[in-house]
Parts: sequence; C-alpha cells; structure tokens
Amino acid sequence: MEDLSTARVEDSAAILKRENIYMLLGSILLGLVFDFLFYGKPFGVSYPIFTVVFYVVLFFNARGRISIKFDFGWFLIIPILALSLVYSLFSSEVFSVLNFLAIPMLLIIQTILITKTNKHSWFVLRFLEDIIWASLINTLSNILKPFRIISLITKFRVDSGKNATLKKVLIGLVISIPLLLVITILLASADQVFANLVGDLPDVFTNIGLGEVIAHTILILVITVFSFGYIFGLLNPIQRYDNPSHQKQGRDVRILDNVIIITILSLINIIYVVFVMIQFSYLFGGASLPDGFTYSEYARRGFFELNLVTLINFSILLSSINFTKKGSAAVNRAMQILHSLVVANTLIMLLSAHLRMALYEEAYGYTHLRILTHAFMAFLFVLFIVTLIKIWNEKISLLKAYIVIAVISYVIINYANVDVIIAKNNIERYYKTQQIDAAYLSSLSYDAVPELTRLLNDKNKGVAAQIENGLYLKKEKLDEEKSWQSFNYSKYRAKKELDKYKLNYTEGLHYYRD
Repeated sequence: MEDLSTARVEDSAAILKRENIYMLLGSILLGLVFDFLFYGKPFGVSYPIFTVVFYVVLFFNARGRISIKFDFGWFLIIPILALSLVYSLFSSEVFSVLNFLAIPMLLIIQTILITKTNKHSWFVLRFLEDIIWASLINTLSNILKPFRIISLITKFRVDSGKNATLKKVLIGLVISIPLLLVITILLASADQVFANLVGDLPDVFTNIGLGEVIAHTILILVITVFSFGYIFGLLNPIQRYDNPSHQKQGRDVRILDNVIIITILSLINIIYVVFVMIQFSYLFGGASLPDGFTYSEYARRGFFELNLVTLINFSILLSSINFTKKGSAAVNRAMQILHSLVVANTLIMLLSAHLRMALYEEAYGYTHLRILTHAFMAFLFVLFIVTLIKIWNEKISLLKAYIVIAVISYVIINYANVDVIIAKNNIERYYKTQQIDAAYLSSLSYDAVPELTRLLNDKNKGVAAQIENGLYLKKEKLDEEKSWQSFNYSKYRAKKELDKYKLNYTEGLHYYRD
C-alpha cells in the first residue's frame, strides 16, 4: 500500500510539472481566442491571427525541444501561413471550403515533423499512421489530463503553503463567476423586476441568452481540451512498437517481370504514336475536321477521354518504375526508353486536352470547373516532367517530389484568383461573341466585383440590369455590420468599388443566358 501511495504521489508530481501547467494555460488561451475570433463570425483576418497564436503556444511549450532546420517540416510554415491569409485576402467559397480541410492537415503534418514524433518518413505511405496516431490516438488519450491537473492543483497547491486560505478563496471566485452568470441570466429571464434591477449593469445580462453562454462555454472547453491533448501528445508521445512483419512489408517489392512490361509498353506506345500523329494533323496542323464535327464538339468529346488516358498512363508508369524487376543493362535501358516514350506521348496528350478545353471555353464560356481543370492539367504536366527525371535518375524519391509540388501548386492556385480570371475571360468573350451568362457571373465571389462593374453601362440593357441586380445584392450584404475579426480585403475592395455606383434592383427580371 505504501509503494502504491508513493507511486501515486510521484505520478501526480509528474503531471503537476510547471511545463504542463503552462501548457494548460496556453490551451485555455487558445480556447478563449478561438471563441472570440470565430464564434458566430465568418472567417477573415481571424484565421491567420489564430494560426499565429497557435504557433506561439506550441513554440513556447516546445522551447528547448525543437530546433529550426531547413527541412520539409519547417518549410510547411510558408504554405500554412499563406493559405491562412487567403481567408483575409480573397472570398472564393470553393477555396474557403478546401482550405478548411487543407490547413489543419498541413498543420498536423508539420507539427509531427518538427517535434520528431513520426516513426516514418513524410514521403512514404506509412506516414499516414503517424498522422492518425498524433491527431487521434495521442490526442484522445490526453483529453482528461487538463481536468486532472486542475484537480491536483486544488488538492496540493491549496492545502499547503502560507496563503492556503487566500488560494481557496480565489479558486472559489473563479468557479463562481460562470455559475453566477448563468444563474443571473436565468433569474432575469424569470422575473422582470429582477431584470430591471440588473438593468443598470452591462447589457451582457439582457443581450446574452442562456443558450449563448452554454454554446460559448462548450466551444472554449472543447478547443482547450483538444488543444492540450494534441500539444501534450506531441511533446510526450505514447511509446509505439513496430510489428516486424510490417517492416518487411514496407520493403521495396519488385514482382513484375521486365519482359512482360517491355511488351506492354511497346504496344501501348505504338497506339500512342498513332494518336499523337492525329493530334498534330487536326489540332496543331490545321487539318479540316471530319464532316459533321465542329471544333467545340470535337473538343468536348475528346477532353475527358484524354484525361482518363493520362491518369491510366500515370498509374502504368508508377507501377512499372517501382515494381518491375531489374534485368541486364540492355533490358534496363530499353525500359528507360519506353518509359520516356510514354511520358512524351502523355505530355502531348495533355497539351491536346488543354487546347480542346480552350476551344470548348471559347464556345461555351469559362467556369470554375474548366479553369481548375486547366490548373490540374498543368499540375499533371509538372508531375510527368519529374517522373521523366526519375526514369533517368533513380535516386530521386517520386513521392517526396510529388508532395512538395502538390503543396506549392495548391498555394499557387489559391492566389491565382480564379474568380477574376473567370469574370475577365467571360467579359472578353462577350465583347467578341455577344454571348454571356449573367446569372453565373453574378454568382461569383466578391473578388470578381471590380471586373463585373465594367458591364453596368453595357449597351445590352438586359445584361446590364442582370449584373446590376447581382451587384445590388452583394452590396446589401456588404453593408451589413461586420465584426473586425471577419475583415476580408476582397470584400473591402468590393464595397469600396460598389460605393461609386447608385445601384437599383429590378424585380422580376429574367437572366439573359447563352
């Protein structure tokens, strides 16, 4: 019994270390800041502010345990902060949703790497185990520790010392404040006389309902607990043991016969060369299309098929490069040549798909999906170039290169301002063809407002009126009072632009479409 009691005291002392108390205070700060910045408010400048506060809390608690190095983990600070700033610079709903998922994932990856709690390299698939372990298992195993720390503080720090009575009074006050707030709100709601009695106090009692108080409290508590659990788990990870059988499975396994692969690559390259020759004659050489085909129809019918073939080629290349058995020098060189030929043919297919999409856009206009498809093709183009380098230099890690390129590409497309590109190109197309989808343009984000104002005085009164309707609705939303936490430069610029015009709304107006 004595040994058990001693062990409990030692365990309690370990939990009550000054570092853990600082970590708890930092987590409470994160909970309060999160509630203040985000509760009931759209994302804006609040997002990068919270990201910086999170870094401050993490680095303060990890001081002495991490060192700054020029590696992938520290590099990720750049895209994380850049993507956080997107919420205060642009107003695209598409990227707002995507970044809501991307930023936390990048933050988890980065914090795992800089605290060196990963057991696998970040460019292997088994790194997913580290992500799951840190974000779920480690975090959930520590979420009760904040309550235990508070309990131990009241037990050990209050029952001893010269100022024990004063400490007890202070703890009682801290616990009483939220309780008194809830009770006062309930009483003010139940009795008008009591409500009038407290009416001279700040409006917090009359303007904040019980539901609001409960919601704020729960939000702060959840963020505090999970922040503590995650940071504590990073700095005090649970010991993990690898299964030896898993380690064997992770080794390079080359099971594909090189003769079979050479045969397959030779045959598909013959087909691809014929196809590429046709592309040069019709799309690059200016040959006339078969009867009954327009360029827009030709583009539409071939685009998706080309992208599917591109993805198939990507799969073939990765499988062949990673799983084909090595042979003689002549066999290996033949494989390199055939792999390179697949890459070259695929690059021409991507160029063909790009031209087809451009033709389709000229005929039917520019949309989010079409612009992002162009971006995705450019992304694939870069990946194939890296793959070509890998074919002739086996020391390069493809997955490592792919991940870095993916992160950089995603940041670039966030800052490309897709809505402005869509608006600008559709307006230029309208001036050439007199065809426009005013409804779609009006649905674009606030980023596109400066471009859309070009159509307010258009000679086509139907188009001008529809654009004016859309801008009028945007101006109404912008005129609503917004908190500073939600400040967004795109909205600020749009409001400043729309304030130059006296906009009216025309009821019952039908949209003019293509």
